Amino acid sequence: MNHSNRPLRRRLLAAVSATLLATCAALPPAAFAQGEPVKIGVLMPTKSVIGQQGQQGAELAAEMINDQGGILGGRKVQLIVYDSNFQPVEGVAAAQRLINQDRVKFIAGEISSTVALAVLQIARANNVLFMAAVPKHPDLTKSGYDKVFRLTTTLDADSEYFDRQLLERVKPQKLAVVAENTDYGRYVIEGSKKRFGDKFVAGETFELSQSDFSTLMTKVKASGADTVCIVAGKPEQAANALRAMGTVGLQARKCTATGVLNNQILRLAGDAAEGAFGSDIYVSTRRNPLNDEFVKRFQAKHGHVPEKVEVLGFESVWLTAKAMAAAGTSTDTAKVAEALHKNAWATPRGEIRFDAGGQSQARDYVDFVAKGGKLTASQ
Repeated sequence: MNHSNRPLRRRLLAAVSATLLATCAALPPAAFAQGEPVKIGVLMPTKSVIGQQGQQGAELAAEMINDQGGILGGRKVQLIVYDSNFQPVEGVAAAQRLINQDRVKFIAGEISSTVALAVLQIARANNVLFMAAVPKHPDLTKSGYDKVFRLTTTLDADSEYFDRQLLERVKPQKLAVVAENTDYGRYVIEGSKKRFGDKFVAGETFELSQSDFSTLMTKVKASGADTVCIVAGKPEQAANALRAMGTVGLQARKCTATGVLNNQILRLAGDAAEGAFGSDIYVSTRRNPLNDEFVKRFQAKHGHVPEKVEVLGFESVWLTAKAMAAAGTSTDTAKVAEALHKNAWATPRGEIRFDAGGQSQARDYVDFVAKGGKLTASQ
């Protein structure tokens, strides 16, 4: 064996190594991250219909951004999705896993106000940016934390609008509210009690695991209510409640809290939903370039048009990623939060801004009524 070339080979290897080290040292830190995916954590109650709606919207946002070439020099957006299961304990555990295990600095999504309020504390303790999609409790954007944002309207705004519609257009003499036993549901009941006074005749709550509403609706029937308003985050529970009204022979006008009534409920409830009315902040027919593309892509992928929950899930990821791009960072949550606060943002709902607390500024509401298995804008 010829050993005479070993010193030469060693010198060549040393020279190559030194050159590589010098080249790497000259590169900016971002160059090492080039090509690495940008992680965004997503919390949703993924076993439920509404959670799946939100997840579908979030996933389409990442897909559309990646199809456009990604962000921050071509990096792809990678979603890490965990099930929060409508339970604060599970939501907190999922958030901690995202932060400690997956090293995520940005969390998007969520449906439940109770879960979101618990996750907010974890986000705050870890300097994580939290872009909440659907939670409505006002306290979420009154915490003083400058890295929490909310895309949907608040319960205060929804209740004020819908109660005004009831008072001016429906004029119930005896109102009953049937609500989920959560911060959200209890908040609506208390607000309706104050606004309707003696005309508020019943406020009943149900558990998130409940599927049989016949006993509850029998109690509501005994109250003599002429209008029953259903407050349910889960479409399957709203549908079961509507069916139970027919089962027990409760002849009353059917309404849902703002943001509840959607096509999923109509599909699940069938004829029992006929005549139900409500309102929301999004319709798929809204015309702007981003909504046109969003609706087209969503319908091609899922076979039906998106609704409010899908669009809010979409926006939670879309705006988080777009703000990272505007701020020029995937790690500095303060810079991304600053970008979100100071800019206007294009969304499928139109242009939105965030106030100092992180609350998005709402557009006009749209009123709906269920007719012939479809939601029709009411006049």
